[in-house]
Parts: sequence; C-alpha cells; structure tokens
Amino acid sequence: MQNVSITGRGVVSSLGLELDEFSSKLDRAFVQVQAAPAAIEGSGEFLWASMVQDFSPTDWMSERVAAGTDPFAQYAIAAAVKSVESAGDLEMDPLRTAVLVGTSMAGVETLVDSQHGLDTVGVEGVSRKLQIQAWPNMAAGQIALHYGLHGPLLTVCTACASALDAIGLAARMIESGAVEVAIAGGCDRARSKVLAVSAQLYGMVQSESDPLKVCRPFDVERTGIMSGEGAGMVILENADRAKARGASIHGYLRGYANVSDGFHPSSPDPSGQWERRAMELAQEEAAVAPEAVDAVLAHGTGTPVGDTAEIRAINDLFGRADLPVTSIKGHLGHTAGAAGVMNLLAALHSLEEGVVVPTAGTKKLDPEVDFEVVLDHARPASLETVQVNAFGFGGQDSSLVVTRYDSA
Repeated sequence: MQNVSITGRGVVSSLGLELDEFSSKLDRAFVQVQAAPAAIEGSGEFLWASMVQDFSPTDWMSERVAAGTDPFAQYAIAAAVKSVESAGDLEMDPLRTAVLVGTSMAGVETLVDSQHGLDTVGVEGVSRKLQIQAWPNMAAGQIALHYGLHGPLLTVCTACASALDAIGLAARMIESGAVEVAIAGGCDRARSKVLAVSAQLYGMVQSESDPLKVCRPFDVERTGIMSGEGAGMVILENADRAKARGASIHGYLRGYANVSDGFHPSSPDPSGQWERRAMELAQEEAAVAPEAVDAVLAHGTGTPVGDTAEIRAINDLFGRADLPVTSIKGHLGHTAGAAGVMNLLAALHSLEEGVVVPTAGTKKLDPEVDFEVVLDHARPASLETVQVNAFGFGGQDSSLVVTRYDSA
C-alpha cells in the first residue's frame, strides 16, 4: 500500500477518554484495574477487569440514540466522533466515505439482560429496542447515521482481530480507489456477568489476589487475561487528498494480512507458524523486510499458550535480540474486538514521539523470549516502521505494518 494515510484518532478506554491521557498512561506503565462484574459465587476467588470510567454517552450523541444503543455501540460512536474531530476539515463525501467497525461480543449485555427479564418478569422485561441494540452491525450503522454517510458500511466479527481486520479492509478500499475516506476501528463492552463467569470457568482468567499481577504478558509466571473494554477509531484517508487539504498525517498504513491458524477454537498452533505467516505477509505487502521493522506491538494476552505461540512467531521471523516488543494488555486489559485498534493507537503514539511504550506488570521474562520486551517505562527509540498484531479465537491471525509520515 502506498497511499493510505491516518489523519484522525479517537479513543474510549479504561486509561481515559482522551488520546493524550491514554498515551501518557501507556508511557508510564499505568495499570487500570478494578473488581470485575462477577466471580463464581462462593468460590472465594478474585476476579479483576479494566473498565471505562466516567463515560457519559450523551456527551457524544443524542439521548434518543443513547437510549437505543448498547454500550458497545456507544463507545464506538464516541470514538468515531473524536476521530473525525481530530482529523480537522475532513469534508466527507457521503458516497465516498466507508465505515468499518470490528466487534467480538457486540450487544451481548443487552441480549442477556432481556433474556433474564423475559425469564423473571415476562414480556415487560424485554427491551423493546433489543434488535437495534444488540445486533453487531449497529455500531457501524449508528456512525453512518450520525454523519449521513452512504458509502460501504461493514461490520467485521473476527474475535480479537476484529478491529485490525476492519482497518485493514478499509485501507484496501482506500488504496483501490473505491473510497476516499474511511472511519474504521473496533469496540467491545466487558461487563456481562455471564461472560465473566464463562471466562473463569474456561480457564482464561485465574484467581489472583494482587490486581497488579492479573495480566503479565510474556512473564514466566503469567496466568491469563484481564478483561478490558472500550473503542478506538481511526480516519483513513487517501494520502494525496490528505496532503492537499493540509491535514496532519499521523502515519501511513503500508501492509495488512489475515490468515487462518486452523488449529483449535481457542488455542493457536504452539509453533506460532501461522502468526508468523500473518506478520510476514503484511511485511510483503508493505515491501519491508523483517530487519526494517523497528518495533512490534504484540497481541500479548498474558495467557500461557497464547504468548508462547507469539513468542515463537516473533523469534522465528525476526531473529533479533535487540527488537523492541511490547504488549499493552497489562495496562488496559484485553479489549477483545477493540484490541487491534488499541495496539494501533499505541503504535502511532510510539512513531510520533520516538518511544516504545512498556509492557505493564511484567517482571520476569519467559526464557523463550529472544527479543527485547520493553518494561517499566517508555524507552526512547528511533522508529520508522512498526508491526501491529491481533490474534483471536477461531484462528484469526492478523497483522498491520505502519510507518512514520516523514519516512514516505
């Protein structure tokens, strides 16, 4: 890809609702963690999560829209509004602007609440607007409605790779000339008690009395994920158009790839060969060699099997002890459908500021790690090219390559 620029960014996260606060807390290895919505009753076990604070949907949308949307879509709308505002004088052509949003769980919270209402109260306990609240496409749909857009409108549901896939597909639309502008990203909400208990039962999370040890990517003592939530959106724009209007360009999206792991519903191939392949294909589209990549924003979930596969994939593809690698899930949890765009926002911050953000919580590295995991605080670095990963249940392996604006 040669002509896809990133000109707008917006975030709703547990680290904050503004990009500056989000980035500052990443740099400081700040961990946002609190008690999760539910644990298995009577188990005596601890369960933690990283949840959005002080979010008022009517700051970003009308009361009517807020009443008719699940929080996963509210987060997305807010992040989209922020991204459009940050892009300056965007002047979106309604027919030439795409909206692509990724989500993993969509409106499961509203759906579960209505089922509970039906079971305990009757028909009066069911939300009258359940379908427009719970359906996965409503986040993207509401964004298009907000701006009166009539271009491509797509929702991507590829588990924890959803946001990265939405952004990658949007970039290809820009590159092909199908559209001039795209609002793209991902969103999810993490407060369903059913999902919290299910994750505990499935072994995705482990009881840990110290909240600062809940998620430790690449740590030899890692035990599982910390649930997170939020949304991130970026504005992708034809680079010639962006330059002509004098837009601030935060980076270029150069390469994207998605492959199937094809191994297990929830575990990657332990060899990491398909995660490696996704990274390799993204590099090929970007026309960069592994040695030209200056840092990697890893998926880095903090699970024993997930991290092992990614460690091996990075070791095998790069073979560099000095390669800076980081995961931000220790900061803000695993944001599921938003995970990829959170990584991308961290990568863009790193490129602009010349730092690699740290991996919060991690202290004792897995001995298999043959690269440099950045710890404790942001590390200054000369960055031109960053690789961004997102891997998900079902064998969803996706990767992006982004570069600095002034490197083009």
